Amino acid sequence: MVPALFPEEEKEGLCQMVDKEIKANKLPETKEFRWAYFVKRARENIHLILAMSPSGDTLRLRCRNFPGLVSNTTIDWFFPWPLDALEDVAKFFLAEIDIDSEFKQQVTEHITKVHLGV
Repeated sequence: MVPALFPEEEKEGLCQMVDKEIKANKLPETKEFRWAYFVKRARENIHLILAMSPSGDTLRLRCRNFPGLVSNTTIDWFFPWPLDALEDVAKFFLAEIDIDSEFKQQVTEHITKVHLGV
């Protein structure tokens, strides 16, 4: 949890979102418990995805300035797919679709080009 991320007034509003759940489960309704319960529920349910380019110094600087990016996350490195792999995936998904055989190769090539373009 980032210290002083929320002012006290905002914490109260956030805690109100879990008050019904706290009361239904007959849990303590103290200010501290309510906040801890809200943070626990947020951690259980929040999922963030950050997409950054590893080229240049930007990622290295961000990781140095915000060590939580490295210590509290999972980093997946995605590299470009080879052309034949993209074609195989397109063929796999097109196998069940009713397309004239004369167009199937053209559609496969189009799907591959679109993925390469993205």
